[in-house]
Amino acid sequence: MTPVLAWATTVFHLDTPALVEGSSDIVIGHVDALRSYMSPDHRHILTEVTVTVADRLKGDDATQQVTLVQLGGEVDGMRYTVPGSPLFKPGEEALLFIWRDESGRAQVNGLAQGKFDITRDSATGERLIQRTLPGLAVKNPRTLALAARGQPAARIPLSTMMREIRRALEESGAR
Repeated sequence: MTPVLAWATTVFHLDTPALVEGSSDIVIGHVDALRSYMSPDHRHILTEVTVTVADRLKGDDATQQVTLVQLGGEVDGMRYTVPGSPLFKPGEEALLFIWRDESGRAQVNGLAQGKFDITRDSATGERLIQRTLPGLAVKNPRTLALAARGQPAARIPLSTMMREIRRALEESGAR
C-alpha cells in the first residue's frame, strides 16, 4: 500500500473585531474583472480579482482599485479550487476584509469569511450583506455567529455591519 500525501487547511472562526484587527484594508467595491493564470513556476493556478473601491473603511491606500490575488481558478480547461475560498463574479458588489502578504499582494482575510456579498432588498432598496459560501451563513453582525445548518441564510443590513466595523476600529485604535 502506498501512503497518500494529504494537506489540510485549518480555518479559525473570525468575529468582526478579529476581521477588523487582522485586515490591512476594509473596502466596499465592485468586482470589475477576473483573470486566472499559471504561477511563474507552473505549480499553481492563481486568479486576480480587480475591484473598484467605492468606500474605504480601513487602510491608507488612496487608490480606487484593489487587485486581489487568490489561489485557484481555471486555465486551459484545468480547474484548481481551494475549499472555503471566496467566489467572485464580475459586476457584483462586496464588502471585503483584506490582508497583504509579505510581497504586498492583497488577499481576502480568513478565506471566504472576509467577503460579504451586497444585495438590495427588492421592496426597500436597503443594502444587505451575506456570505454565499454554504456553511458560512451569518446571523449576528457583532460575533459573526454562524446560522445553524439548514437555516436559511440571513441577510444583515450593510449599515449595521458598518457600525460594527467602526466600533471595532474605535476599540482597537486603528483606522
